[in-house]
Order: sequence, then structure tokens, then C-alpha cells
Amino acid sequence: MNEEPPRPRGLPENSVAPIFDTKDVYGKEMNLENLLEEYDGVLIDFFRGNW
Repeated sequence: MNEEPPRPRGLPENSVAPIFDTKDVYGKEMNLENLLEEYDGVLIDFFRGNW
């Protein structure tokens, strides 16, 4: 059985996320600052894609 490497600790609950640029699943550019101008908040969900 392969053991998973230790996972890095994330940000504490209710902390302020750093501003970032990324692409969505469709390749569209996204920026946290722009999303927060349009919405009251943003939920960032990270998931592991190999199961």
C-alpha cells in the first residue's frame, strides 16, 4: 500500500485568501479580486483528482 505524502496545512478558517490569478476548468482566466468585485464572497474548493 502506498502512503500519501503529508499534506500542507491550509489557511485557518475565516482568514483572508491571497489575491491570485488562475484558470477555471474551461481554461477561462480568473482573478480573485475581480470575482470579489462581482460577488459578496467566493468559496474556493480544492479537491484531489486522482482517486
